[in-house]
Amino acid sequence: MYGIMKLLTTSAWRRFQQMFQECGFEVYIRHKIVEVDAPEKTEAERASDNRRSAINELMKRTRDVYWRIEEKGDRERINAFVKDLKSLLGPILRYISIRVHKLLSQLMLKMG
Repeated sequence: MYGIMKLLTTSAWRRFQQMFQECGFEVYIRHKIVEVDAPEKTEAERASDNRRSAINELMKRTRDVYWRIEEKGDRERINAFVKDLKSLLGPILRYISIRVHKLLSQLMLKMG
């Protein structure tokens, strides 16, 4: 029904609709506003949330591209995509791993 993978099929949608026809809408009769006190996030927390969102978006876009290629069944393009991704991300991940290891070592030395 929607998208390439057709996750929402017509029969699933009909069953969903039928569930409400059988049960009615009693659940939705009463509405209330619920206020929840949420502490303000610090600038560092907001920055962390933004970085996390950026990483999630990049990963989602990467997966979407991969699945589009995978659905076409072109083994050559799939293998090329994975090879390119590994060659681009490999050095970055190694660099980050080395930096994190150095930082942790320095912290351990300071802590004594």
